Amino acid sequence: MKILYVTRLFSGLEDSFYTKKWNPSGVPTIYRIIEEIDRLHTPRFVFTAKDNGRGYFSKWDESDDQEVTLTGLKHNVHVISGINFFPAWLGRKVRMILREIRQSFSIMIEVVKFRPDIIYCDHANVLVGGILSRIQSEIPVVFRVMGVDGFMRQCLTPENFIQKFYGWAYKSPFSLVLCTQDGSGVELWLKKGLKRGVTYEVLLNGVDVVNLCAVKDKNLFRIPDNKVVILFIGKLEKYKGCYEFVESILLMLEKKHQNIHAIMVGTGGEEIYLRNTVKKEHATKYFTFIDRLKHEQIFEAHSICDIYVSLNHFGNLSNANLEAIQSNDCMIIASPQYKLGIDVITEKILGNSVIKVPINNSNELADRLIELIYSEEKRNLMSQYIMKRKKDFLYSWDERINYEIRLFKNILKDK
Repeated sequence: MKILYVTRLFSGLEDSFYTKKWNPSGVPTIYRIIEEIDRLHTPRFVFTAKDNGRGYFSKWDESDDQEVTLTGLKHNVHVISGINFFPAWLGRKVRMILREIRQSFSIMIEVVKFRPDIIYCDHANVLVGGILSRIQSEIPVVFRVMGVDGFMRQCLTPENFIQKFYGWAYKSPFSLVLCTQDGSGVELWLKKGLKRGVTYEVLLNGVDVVNLCAVKDKNLFRIPDNKVVILFIGKLEKYKGCYEFVESILLMLEKKHQNIHAIMVGTGGEEIYLRNTVKKEHATKYFTFIDRLKHEQIFEAHSICDIYVSLNHFGNLSNANLEAIQSNDCMIIASPQYKLGIDVITEKILGNSVIKVPINNSNELADRLIELIYSEEKRNLMSQYIMKRKKDFLYSWDERINYEIRLFKNILKDK
């Protein structure tokens, strides 16, 4: 298959493009399908620098488009520059509009030159994907959705031109909409947001087999082994629940429950504030902040933790949480938000194998943590529950990616 693969330039891929060595981090849903397409098919990889987005921190400041040859991939990647292509005096908003127009035309030119069998586009490029699916029917267009956020819900009842434009794009005649099941309430949105009759698939992400490293990361090596270790993995943004996590730990310390140590793996817009808050409360020795861990070290982090916490406001079936499940962690996650459909499927999948607390409720989180830190028996019991439960729904990344490739082939067969 000839596949035109169009996705935003994720921050976890930027280092690879600068070093010219394929060594991705984060977004396994993206890089694993890239590797499989690169291995077995004829792709044209196009990455669009978007320079913006909640929790997105780009180091890519190139003003010109880049054609990059990478050790580790057989095919080159093409990076379309973002707002830096345009002079700064135009202002950020104007440059963002011009960026979208220019990137869309560049992608259309790629379609003409490459003549793919399938066009794949992610949410960051849905506008051009929608246009391509409307102006021609010869080449199938696959729209990739990595969960649903607040903006996408707003587009269901648009209040401004941008929301209306995106709402129009979502209702394009895509050949397939491929959606990650992350607990964000994708089912409700897909039924309302897509054009009637468009085929969609909702897939849980895969997860690796637990393989521990011979040598631990130095940050993990320093974690005290005489404390109950509580782990948080995710972007340090409010919607990820990082505030509730830090506040609950500080509440526990205030109540003299000091036999704990918190690990926070991730970076983001709230990192400086959270670090300063911990410092201000003289609690630095009870926290370890780790900006990034190599993927092979993630299971090491789980192996030394006693409790894993995730209060993601937008869904709790993320890659990080699937890895916690694979590690048989004693888990505390966010309660379902039934009105929005968030974590309703999570409740069905996980049931009582995890402990649930409402978002934005640091006091209840602290109470649940206090119960667990004084009961190793309860922690072990929760670990056994999740170990049994996961057998019903977890599957490997190889199975997940192979299924996605089969969907592409089925589209061509139907065509």
